[in-house]
Amino acid sequence: MNMRMSRWTTAAGLCLFALALALPARAALWRLSVKEAACAAGERVLLSEIAEPQGEFPPDAWAALGATRLWYAPESVGKKSVIPAAKVLEGLRYYLRDAPVEFALPNQLTLARGGRVMSHEELRALAVEQLTPKVAALGGEARLVNVTVPDSLFLDDRATGVTVDVPEVTAGRTTFRFVVNGPQARILQQVPAEAAVECFARVPVAIKPILPRDGAAVEQTHYIWERRNMANIKGRVFDPGDGKWRARRGVGAGQVIMADEMEPMPLVLRGDQVKVVYEGRSVKLTLLGEALSDGAPGGKITVKNPRGNRELTAVVRDKNTVVVQ
Repeated sequence: MNMRMSRWTTAAGLCLFALALALPARAALWRLSVKEAACAAGERVLLSEIAEPQGEFPPDAWAALGATRLWYAPESVGKKSVIPAAKVLEGLRYYLRDAPVEFALPNQLTLARGGRVMSHEELRALAVEQLTPKVAALGGEARLVNVTVPDSLFLDDRATGVTVDVPEVTAGRTTFRFVVNGPQARILQQVPAEAAVECFARVPVAIKPILPRDGAAVEQTHYIWERRNMANIKGRVFDPGDGKWRARRGVGAGQVIMADEMEPMPLVLRGDQVKVVYEGRSVKLTLLGEALSDGAPGGKITVKNPRGNRELTAVVRDKNTVVVQ
């Protein structure tokens, strides 16, 4: 084992010596950036598995240098080890002591045996790709402000892919998950992440208090449209469209009108005089009555026959007609 190591060290030294000779006089040192997380395929860690060349690093030089075998990888597949920056630098200087390189180091290197690792940049790009169309679907002036993802994600050899599970995108903070998929649709791992979404839209804002007690229709003169940050608005905003509406709950002046605070304006209002039609198998009668409750099209209301002071249940046909069957 020692003889084998000695031969390898001698061969590596000759290779590094040749690289040093190839470096022009007074030229800047080549630079390597060490990753924060990496996977080693074999028993020994290769330089190319934990580092990337920076700047004008000659491809042929990196091809030779990157194949340099370093220290031993974790003993078993799937096992990880965390190596402080000082220890990483110590190892690199030992194995690359004749190489004309300098290093950019993270605080620590997390090293796994087998599998592969997705970097922070890869995770962020995947999240942005999946979130962007969902943010656009919010409408208004929506944009993805920030995405917070893990520094890295280790995938073992069983992993078949990584997907992004986004239950719902809303203005403000949105949580989602990276899902590591395995064979036969198995979920091997789920990792939480978060996105910040900014969305401005025009919303209806009450000019004066809108109260439900009088049952009157809400007119366009009761509210104005303002540009508001939707992150501060929870729930669905009222959209009047072409319909007629009235307040179900009170809305204060200056407040955004929400959908659950309004309801469609009934066709028939309590106190209205309506035509009451009785339709039987062979008889059809018509009389006038008074609505004792509000009613929408197809809805049931209570009406009173003024003659006999009798109360009946009828179905609203139109604004002036209810039907008793």
